[in-house]
Amino acid sequence: MAWAECDAAGKVFYPNFYIWFDRATERLFQAHGLSFGELRRDFGIVGMPLLETNAVYENVCRHEDVVRLDSWVGEWGSKPFVVRHRVTHADGRAALAGFERRVFVVADPKRPSGIRAIAAPPAIRDRLSASADAEPAAGDALRAGPAGVASAAGPVRG
Repeated sequence: MAWAECDAAGKVFYPNFYIWFDRATERLFQAHGLSFGELRRDFGIVGMPLLETNAVYENVCRHEDVVRLDSWVGEWGSKPFVVRHRVTHADGRAALAGFERRVFVVADPKRPSGIRAIAAPPAIRDRLSASADAEPAAGDALRAGPAGVASAAGPVRG
């Protein structure tokens, strides 16, 4: 854990976990050939806004701790889908588990918001099907927060 991600007591400041979750979701989709650019080009998807997030903290993460972040699609709904995240200390202790409930949106100029939710296209579900309803294999160790998540595809399992 980088010092910049910690509070004065040397513990990771909780909003940073949500930043990691967001970045891990992006990496999960990229690992399956579904970058934001590819989603727009191939499916007309302009975003994956959050509908709900949650995290349950079990063991504190401190400055210089090494942790592993695993992320996978845990549920497909009619439109929403759930990306699950698990952070584990190098010694195997659970640090926290969380989720993001998201939805794919396309541009819709007829709506006041300019977007509308759609069901996940079958091709996207197919690419991510190996991660649906199953926890991943163990990820790789990280010695950084967002920088490590952003630069290491290994911890983001699908």
